[in-house]
Amino acid sequence: MASNVIDRPARANEDQLNMAAYSGALTEFIAAAQSPLTIALQGEWGSGKTSLMNALRKGLVDDKDAPYLGIWINTWQYALMSDPEETIRNILCGVIGQISDTAKTTAAERISLFQKVVRVGGGFASDVFKKYSGIDVEKGIKEFCASDGAALKSGVEDLKEELAGLVDKAIASSGGKRGCLFFIDDLDRIDPPVAVQILELLKNIFDLEKCIFVLAIDYGVVVKGLKPKFGEMTVANEREFRSFFDKIIQLPFQMPVGSYQIDDFLIGSLCDIGYLGSGERGNKELCNSLTTYALASVGTNPRSLKRLINTLSLIRLLILRTQTKEDDDDFKAWKDVTFALVCLQIQYPQVYSALERFPEFDKWDDRFAQAMQLPPISEEESRKLAAVEEFDETWEQMLFRLCRMDAFLEARALNVSRILNRVKVRISGTNELIGDTIQQLLRLSAVTSVKSGAGETQEAADFNRSDFLKAMRWCTLGLRNMKGKSGMEIHLPKGVYLSSWQRRVQTNLSCELWIGHSKDGIGDYLTSPMFHIYHDGKSFQLKIWNEFWGNWPKEKYLGVDFNAEAIQSDLAAAEDAYRAAWAPFMVNANIGHHPENIWWNVTIPFKDKDELVSAAFSNKLRDSLVRMAEGFAILLPYRLKTNNK
Repeated sequence: MASNVIDRPARANEDQLNMAAYSGALTEFIAAAQSPLTIALQGEWGSGKTSLMNALRKGLVDDKDAPYLGIWINTWQYALMSDPEETIRNILCGVIGQISDTAKTTAAERISLFQKVVRVGGGFASDVFKKYSGIDVEKGIKEFCASDGAALKSGVEDLKEELAGLVDKAIASSGGKRGCLFFIDDLDRIDPPVAVQILELLKNIFDLEKCIFVLAIDYGVVVKGLKPKFGEMTVANEREFRSFFDKIIQLPFQMPVGSYQIDDFLIGSLCDIGYLGSGERGNKELCNSLTTYALASVGTNPRSLKRLINTLSLIRLLILRTQTKEDDDDFKAWKDVTFALVCLQIQYPQVYSALERFPEFDKWDDRFAQAMQLPPISEEESRKLAAVEEFDETWEQMLFRLCRMDAFLEARALNVSRILNRVKVRISGTNELIGDTIQQLLRLSAVTSVKSGAGETQEAADFNRSDFLKAMRWCTLGLRNMKGKSGMEIHLPKGVYLSSWQRRVQTNLSCELWIGHSKDGIGDYLTSPMFHIYHDGKSFQLKIWNEFWGNWPKEKYLGVDFNAEAIQSDLAAAEDAYRAAWAPFMVNANIGHHPENIWWNVTIPFKDKDELVSAAFSNKLRDSLVRMAEGFAILLPYRLKTNNK
């Protein structure tokens, strides 16, 4: 099983994104096209331009009886470690050198040709001649430098005339080809002004019959490259930018990324790297969710999809080697949400960082806005947002304000909202807490996050709720595995018994508090303390809560009416004992009752994990649980047993 997807252009016989119709139409068009002609394959970096060029080369150059002689130039390779002037000369020499090889030119012809290249390209260097002419041209260089330049024709016209003859000679020696097809790749990876100069130069000297150029360049690169000439593009001068592009390019072709069929490629690749099991390929609900998240984030850009897939593969391997069995279970149970978070990490890092600081995103409010220094919105804007389903809740409006801080994010705010809303519905549907689940999964994916600086707040890296709860279960409460039985238990003083049968600790730790031994049926069940740990941005808090039921279990007790007059005196004593139990922590313990049960809760601050698991904190917490049990035990006589118990 491979661990990654290779980020390389598709080969000619590969069609992972269903581009055959587009490559076929372009192949047919070029095969019957008149020359000269220049075609621009437009699309952002990684959108598949090189893959399409590979498909065109196969049908038009490589196949038997193909109509064209092919010339392939990767401009990025020629630009490496070169200044702009060297880059232009290197690319020009590379193009001419390939034609010369096919035409089988003589040494004298190459010297003459490259002398003219020097005049056009500007500057002169013997190493360039040696590299691209394939001969020792020292003698030719000296003769050229000593010649009378005024006697020569205009540099461009002289070079074009010789190039036309060179192209004819190359075609004649190729065995019946109808022309030369030039593939100029990676123009969008070099400095935009240099890319524009290359376009101008190629247009000027290769505007020849029997020559067709296919360029991989985006219009946005041309706009950036023309800034030194036209300034920033505005409504007033946009026509000048477009006119320049149209003069050089006779056929613009926009890469059809919106039509790419990513489903099979995405799901197949996730199965190949082991992120999805073989049985999950047929899980339509899961696969549809993954595709939806991808389309709303990285989109259909092949390079972005491959980066997403490789990131997920690394996360899976790290979990297998560094995390607990519970973490692995979380990963398997939440593959779709983990996928969504990695999508945000790659495409919307500002949102991902906000989730790291405030994982409970459905509770984002003014405090979140203040902490993130979000720009305000007017009352009118707020009313308009409230009319849109994706922004009608408070947290969604906070998200909109976050997106507004970046032009790229603002344009995609709707997609971000849809991702988080889908995640919210998914987590809520399992009765898990959103913030807890997000925080746990963020810890698993944070290793592949790109940080802009050491000063960023990384609350998720410093505080993981599951880790704290596990430490509290083992160290603070002292729960230990029961011999020969599932679950954990601890015998506290005064006959109080605490147990837990919770397999995974992620958001809350569930326990049972008894007077006596619970599972042997000897003791009396009192309540099920729920332990929840959170960080409010300033300090850690341990919240404990549950109910004391008057009829638990139902098959054993008829129940207690906590509103009955006869119980009021003991009920007041039990409530006082409960409050006194938590007084050592210097906090207010809340308690109240309904006709059928008593509800209670208490929130205890602590400094850090060291304090949480310290002997002093542990002993105080266990003592409070014992005293709480004694308080509730006051009410046990009011439970009426059924006739058969």
